[in-house]
Amino acid sequence: MAGDGYVDPDEDPAVTAAREVEEETGWRPRNVKPLLSLQPSVGTTDAENLLFVSYGADHIGAPEDINEAERIEWIPLNAIREHIDAGRIIGAASLAGLLHVLAFPTS
Repeated sequence: MAGDGYVDPDEDPAVTAAREVEEETGWRPRNVKPLLSLQPSVGTTDAENLLFVSYGADHIGAPEDINEAERIEWIPLNAIREHIDAGRIIGAASLAGLLHVLAFPTS
């Protein structure tokens, strides 16, 4: 298995995403679906980031990799803007994914 969110050569990227969520949070996402692709440093590197979305997850135990997340909690979608404004969500990929979900709701 690949570590650090890298996709194994013959692995479905959605499977990689689900595996990483499980390892880093202790939650197994349901029905992982592609959300968007982004390049965090256009013109500097070619480092495509694939983002996925899942509405719902099942707790499977403690995270395996305790060094990945400072804190894990559920945040209602209607509270995302408040968390962004307060500087509690700052990762570019997290922001892009959350803003995409808010701008183009599907459920």
